Formats: sequence, C-alpha cells, structure tokens
Amino acid sequence: MKVLLTGINGFVGTYLKNELIARGYDVWGVDVVSTSDKTFKASIMDENSLSCIFTQVEPDYIVHLAAIAEVDQLNESLFYDINFRGTLNVLNSCLRLMKIPRIVFISSSLVYGNVPVDSLPIDESFAINPVNHYGASKAAAEIAVKTFGAEYGLEYVIVRPFNHTGPGQTEKFVVPKIVNAFKRGDSTISLGNINTIRDFTDVRDVVKAYATIIDHFKNGEIYNVSSGKGITIRDIIDKLNHISGRLITVDKKEFLVRKSEIKSIVGNAQKLKNDLNWEAKISFDDTLCSMLNED
Repeated sequence: MKVLLTGINGFVGTYLKNELIARGYDVWGVDVVSTSDKTFKASIMDENSLSCIFTQVEPDYIVHLAAIAEVDQLNESLFYDINFRGTLNVLNSCLRLMKIPRIVFISSSLVYGNVPVDSLPIDESFAINPVNHYGASKAAAEIAVKTFGAEYGLEYVIVRPFNHTGPGQTEKFVVPKIVNAFKRGDSTISLGNINTIRDFTDVRDVVKAYATIIDHFKNGEIYNVSSGKGITIRDIIDKLNHISGRLITVDKKEFLVRKSEIKSIVGNAQKLKNDLNWEAKISFDDTLCSMLNED
C-alpha cells in the first residue's frame, strides 16, 4: 500500500514516515524541501504540481499534515491560504486520479475553542467553535473535507490531535522551549500564562494513532488523539526542576499572553480506544526525560 504524506519532513511527518515504513507501507512525501527520491519538492499551494505528483505516485492513502502550525503567526491570511486553500488543492488533486485515494486529514483540537472546565474532557461530539485563526482555518478545512466526501465520494477520516511534543520539536512550541532552557542551564525563562491547562501526548504515540487509523480505516469518522490528562505549564517547569535537579524562574511577559487564550483543554480519546484499541502509552515524565537527554 502506498501512503503519501504532505509535510513529510516536519516534526510529526518524520516520525510518521518511520512508523509507516516499520508497518510495511510504501511511503512517499511532499514537502518544500526534497530529502530523498521518494520526497517531491512542492508547495501545497501549487495545485498543478500536486496533481502531477499524485498522478505519478498513485497513492492509496494521503495523510495531509502540511500546515502553518504556529498559533501566534502574525499574518492571519497565511492560516487560510495554507491550512484551508492548501487543503482544497490537496482535495482537488485527489479527484484527478483514476482511483481516488483515501485521505486522513490532520486537523486540531483548537477547532473546539474554549470549552467550560466542567465539560472537560472534550469528546468528538462537542461543536466546533474556534477562537483563533489557526483553529478557524482548520475548522474550515474540515468542512471542505466533509463536503468533498458528500459531493464526490472521497473517503476520509478527520483527526483532531491535542497538544503533542517530543524529541526534535522546535522551540516555537512551549515544551521544547522550556526543556532547552533547562538544558542550557538558563536561570530564567520568559513565558506568558503558565497556569493554562493542556493535554500533551508524546509524538511517538500520536503517530501510532495515525498509522492505526490507516490500518483500520473507517470512512467518515472523526477521532481525538489525546492523553486525557491535563497539566499546567507551571507543573511542567516543576517536573523539570525535579528531573534535572536545576531551578529556573519564570519572567512573565504580557506580550506572550495570547489575546484569545484557551484556559483549559483536555481531550477524550475513548472513541479511538473503543474503535481501534489505541491509547497513549508514554508518560509525560518519560517524554520530558527523552527531550532532556536528546543530543
């Protein structure tokens, strides 16, 4: 079976490529940089290039990972250009093939927006109600995927991962930013609100979920991928204080506090466990240790 990953060279794409190869899939990719004979250099904004690549590869499955993922991106139009219009290009390119591939669309938990604490953890039945442009662009793309399913019979699964981290993630994200400050021996770190609650899953567990969804593809389903456990940013710092034996103080910067901050977000992945027998296995402490010990 051939699987094509958009954004194959990214943080998650690199792990997913290795996971799928280990499961016996023939893995191909599209990214802005080509790293192998099976990775095509192209932007998802270039529909003609995508169509040519899809026609050449003839994949059975496409996992659409490519996106602008930094929630604090200042140019909001990029979210809609890449996350929404780029997804349209992927979908239209699929329709040009003799055999339309199945698509696994990687959305985001941020489509849910702000959910009251007493309603946590969030399951897939919650209405989407994004409060930032990243979440809105992913919600719009979800609707496009569903519409292509209804209009053209495209088979799809939508996945809503909650926060995930692990070795290799860049400092644009909060956990590696904190971990790397400890690794450098910094005495202080500048952060925004450290009392927000997030649900972190190890990227190695996340890609196992994605691969299992391909293994047992169920058309039209929506799945959360999450640990089901909430933790504050303050708690992460306390854990790293304990694990590393170092102390670090937080210099709170108001400009780092998001205007539409989501106070608490914890996911319920029971549906994925019931349907496909997946659940997060790697503890957050083990994830932090892996990141601290990374070269």
